[in-house]
Amino acid sequence: MKKFLIGSIAAVIGLTVYGFDHYQSEKKPVKIVNAYLNEVADFSDDRILVGAAQNVFVGEVIKEVGSKRLDGTPETQYSVKVHKNLKGKLKGEVIVNQFGGYDKDSEGNSVLILYNEDEMLKEGCQYMFATRYLESEDWHTAITNQGTVELKNAEEESTSVRKIVSALKSPIVPEAMKNKEKYNNRNKGDKSKLDKE
Repeated sequence: MKKFLIGSIAAVIGLTVYGFDHYQSEKKPVKIVNAYLNEVADFSDDRILVGAAQNVFVGEVIKEVGSKRLDGTPETQYSVKVHKNLKGKLKGEVIVNQFGGYDKDSEGNSVLILYNEDEMLKEGCQYMFATRYLESEDWHTAITNQGTVELKNAEEESTSVRKIVSALKSPIVPEAMKNKEKYNNRNKGDKSKLDKE
């Protein structure tokens, strides 16, 4: 009986360790793949960034809540607590969607796909977000790179907020986004046409 009990405990511990290692290997990528999205404008210009964004806010990433592929590319969703609105009127927790996430390569190994070298959001960290709302999914998609700026301390937050407040005085709406209804409701078939308009 004693040997059986010790054997059972060892088996449970072994399965737990295997399960944890297996989970870690699923989340830990074999390699990072950098992919690039064609942006409709130069979002490194803060005036264009705030002109394109429907919401600009400071928020804290609570946790990852999902992963979807709307057009074949991985996208990851996070629950984010809104702390301060700079543009828009978001409240409480919202879902922020980020291009990128985990995928499998042709050999079945886990890889992490990053778009435009935009690192994935980290739980517990604070960011300045610039987003566009996607009604069909009820989430706010972050503009790559400039739409997810990590704020590591109060000084970084103050500097980033000051720059965005200044840009909000003279926003520039990209040409491709001027017909908002057409742009927001586009499908894969008309995206390239809209981006060239």
